Amino acid sequence: MLNLTYRASLLAFFFSIAAFAQDAPTSAPAIPQTSPKAAYDAAMHPLLVTRGSIGNWSDTEIAALKVSMAQAAIECSARPAKAFTGEDLVDLAQMCAFGQSFPAVVEAATPYIASTTVSKPRLNQAYAALIDAQLHLKNEPAALITAQAMLSAVPYDALSAEVINEAIAYMQFNNTADAVTLATARQPLLLANLRTLANPPAETTPTSPASQQPQSIHELYADGLAFAALQQLALQPSASSAATVTDLDAALPATLLPDEAAPIAALRRRYAFLGQPLPKLAGTPWPGAEAYLSNPHKLPQIPALHAITALLLFPDWCAQCVRMGSQFPQSVFTVSGHEAYFYGLLAETVAPLPAPKPNTPPPPVTPANSANLLAETPTRTVDPSLLDQFAVTDPPFLILTDAQGIIRVLQPVAEDAVAPRSTVDSAIALIGKQWPLVNPATKPAAAPVRPPQPL
Repeated sequence: MLNLTYRASLLAFFFSIAAFAQDAPTSAPAIPQTSPKAAYDAAMHPLLVTRGSIGNWSDTEIAALKVSMAQAAIECSARPAKAFTGEDLVDLAQMCAFGQSFPAVVEAATPYIASTTVSKPRLNQAYAALIDAQLHLKNEPAALITAQAMLSAVPYDALSAEVINEAIAYMQFNNTADAVTLATARQPLLLANLRTLANPPAETTPTSPASQQPQSIHELYADGLAFAALQQLALQPSASSAATVTDLDAALPATLLPDEAAPIAALRRRYAFLGQPLPKLAGTPWPGAEAYLSNPHKLPQIPALHAITALLLFPDWCAQCVRMGSQFPQSVFTVSGHEAYFYGLLAETVAPLPAPKPNTPPPPVTPANSANLLAETPTRTVDPSLLDQFAVTDPPFLILTDAQGIIRVLQPVAEDAVAPRSTVDSAIALIGKQWPLVNPATKPAAAPVRPPQPL
């Protein structure tokens, strides 16, 4: 769900130039070196991703977080929304959200938004809190209506982008038509902001408040390109997604600085994989790997024959991804009648340590121990170049093919994505529906059905 604390840090990362080097001809022109700031942001990104996961926090930090959340819930319950007006309502909504009291968030944010007061400087924050609460309460129809209203009521900025992205991600696989509706409403605003950045006005304007900062060129481009991917997912005519990309490219400045050109090139390269066969995957070359992970160099049939293939790609430094291994489903299962194969793909960036001796405590979660910790899961080690190949910067990263081995989904996912009835299951159900088997008679015997998880 929405994480306003880490928004600024996570959006600061710029893709490395290596992210688009795979399969590039040797004569391809090199993109100029990025700035020191972009290089620094890239170097810091693994640390920020790791810190951003609560699962990686110390016991002391988690205990403090629980105390703070409990206190926020108590303070929220002691302050009924009807007792406040104006900016106090936004503060109340944010406190109640921190305390996970989402009905109270709705009660506080709604009157602020509906107020006829001329000046509502925190209207975007109120909308963001309300949409996030509605999604937590699984009220998707209300979230769609509120998100559409937000796009009409406030300037489209980084906060708007974050909450709209959250809503689209929530709707993407279970309510695809609604996701397309919301992305369609947003696209003209993206293009307008891109054109403004490409041709800034001559006069200077005051700096916007921190809550109303604009997106960068490559951030706008990323969200616009996600709309083209969504159009493909919704089986819209290929001309629609092609027109979306054409409009995006036309809105870009004639000349891009390296800090913008590098991530945009990586985004284009990743997008080009959609609708194409999954490329061959390479196992890791570390010597002695067979001793601790069964047949790591002999990858199974990927993509699977006559079945959907779900691959969760992540680097060995992603501690939260390694911890997800305990939630990984069995390799073969069915979702909504669709056969699926699941594999974790561990991209080893450092040489692995030998397997621990039997009857010893589990090794600590470190990059070198990642393969050992995942040895009993359906995980295979792969060459780290795969991270660059798919421009993976925010793991875990989902790669999903249809039953014909064609890539249909390429995107980062949350840490609960592999839980039953979460993102991976929902994506499998949709892909199986949108791209069924060409010849159902070739379908193998039914695999086990994933046990449902109560909502």
